[in-house]
Amino acid sequence: AIQLKMDKFQELENKGRKLIESFLKQANITDWQPTEDKYDWVDGYFTHKGNKVVAEIKVRDIKYKDYSTHLMELDKFMNITKAKIDNDCALGLYFNFFGDDDLYIYNIRDINTIECEVTSLWCAKTTAADNGNTYKQMINIPTTKAQIYKRKDGIWYRVEN
Repeated sequence: AIQLKMDKFQELENKGRKLIESFLKQANITDWQPTEDKYDWVDGYFTHKGNKVVAEIKVRDIKYKDYSTHLMELDKFMNITKAKIDNDCALGLYFNFFGDDDLYIYNIRDINTIECEVTSLWCAKTTAADNGNTYKQMINIPTTKAQIYKRKDGIWYRVEN
């Protein structure tokens, strides 16, 4: 059972990387550098308009897309913030793919505890292995903070939120 969970983790990781590559390619961003280890704190780096960007990718079930907030682990927020500082990045972006054709991008500078509630949720310790549940600190990010894109016929389009 653990091996199946690991495969599912890798499957989602690979799917997220394929999705971000399709998005970045359309934006003429060709220097996507995914991190090597699947347990790395962030998913990769690229350059946009001369600025280095650190990216974290999540692939989520489409059923969560229309919620008024999307979740980010507080630890992930801290790790992407640290990677942004340590690697001299101008931006830290959190890519949330819902299914294959919906994308919400959050700039971590727009995530703060004034407008984003931090809550403790009982959830799986990891998607990588079935090793039980734990409480995790989660940030509820209002979807109004996102840049939203929809893919139609293989092309990503910006939509209003």
